[in-house]
Amino acid sequence: MRTIQNILLCGPFVCAVAVALPGCSSEPGAPPDPEEIRCDKLAECGKLSEGVAAEQCAARMSLLHDQAVKEMNVCTPVFNQIQSLMACAAQQEGCESDVGMEAADLPQEHPCFEENESYKKALQEVEDQRHEPDAGALCVFFYERAMALATTPATGQACTTNADCPDVECPDPALGRRGYCQFGKCKTAIDICE
Repeated sequence: MRTIQNILLCGPFVCAVAVALPGCSSEPGAPPDPEEIRCDKLAECGKLSEGVAAEQCAARMSLLHDQAVKEMNVCTPVFNQIQSLMACAAQQEGCESDVGMEAADLPQEHPCFEENESYKKALQEVEDQRHEPDAGALCVFFYERAMALATTPATGQACTTNADCPDVECPDPALGRRGYCQFGKCKTAIDICE
């Protein structure tokens, strides 16, 4: 995982692909990134799609998290807190954990209580700022879809931009999206709609 962290921290991003620069090294003993923690747990629990390794998942999650923060900056507090909560849950909970995307009512003695309370506060702040009761839920939906992309492989044709990929129609209109290029491969209906 340290190699992937080097790539993420030190490499330039071109078309959503990280490239490592020579001579760039990580600090010894640095704590793992939240993405590494979560993806290691997903791999341990058998929840990564076939063909996606924990290292790929972590690299993709980091890129998609950064992209989500840029594209939906009103949701940044929610994205950051959900990332922290999911990392805590991955460290503290088993594979059947119900702590994560949903804000839960956790007892104060729960090891992720503070992260969960910060997450609930971030959701409320977004709703107050936007004056929309569903604004926080929309942020979570956007983040959940982005994270699903990180844990599934793209199985379609080779691509360099989204325009290279055919449109995908899903039975659920909320999941339908235009062509999507992920790490050099087009996402297909199998990747996006399930």
